[in-house]
Amino acid sequence: MSRLTIERVVSGYADMEVLHGIDLCVPEGEIVTIIGPNGAGKSTLMKTIFGLLKPTAGRILFDEEDITGLSPDRVVRRGLAYVPQVENVFPSLTIQENLEMGAFILKGHLRDRLQHIYELFPVLGDRQKARAGKMSGGERQMVAMGRALMLDPRLLMLDEPSAALAPNLTATIFERIAAINEAGVTILIVEQNAKESLKLSDRGCVFAGGLKCFEDSGPALLANEEIGRLYLGG
Repeated sequence: MSRLTIERVVSGYADMEVLHGIDLCVPEGEIVTIIGPNGAGKSTLMKTIFGLLKPTAGRILFDEEDITGLSPDRVVRRGLAYVPQVENVFPSLTIQENLEMGAFILKGHLRDRLQHIYELFPVLGDRQKARAGKMSGGERQMVAMGRALMLDPRLLMLDEPSAALAPNLTATIFERIAAINEAGVTILIVEQNAKESLKLSDRGCVFAGGLKCFEDSGPALLANEEIGRLYLGG
């Protein structure tokens, strides 16, 4: 079953078209990574799926329901979560307050959901009263991912989750992504650290110039010499 289906989506900013008819399928339970050069349209697609940008053509289906053009709050209520690359935490709030903000539509106690996030990211449980703005980049990324998971989404979209992180923190982030997926969450990733992301991925897509120009399994993309030369650093 397809968790997310993108059909001939055209989108962009004001008068600038960035996506020129994208087709993409994210099967239920899989990790799919999108790679490609800067300006290829990767983040634009994420924002369009989440409702931050309105497509001018095409359809977006989530669990076979048409969500094309829905506002982000309505998309969230359907079970889709998004973690942007930057400005993805509330720096003046504590870790726990950030997580609670992620569960804004839930009523009642959040203890079980918070406990689940603290088990997934133990460092957050140890520092739950610390302000997010005082944390390292890797820890803030964990807060952002934890907040997105508070509503128990069926699909998690991550835009550059390892950006600007030290190698040891990058490894931790990818380990947590694998654990989230193993718990049943389908994941769509945009990532410049293509090698590490593709190692986790069931499938990978290469974007260039606002088009999907290649798609294959994660291992096959890693083994493809041309893809390696153009997009994986050799």
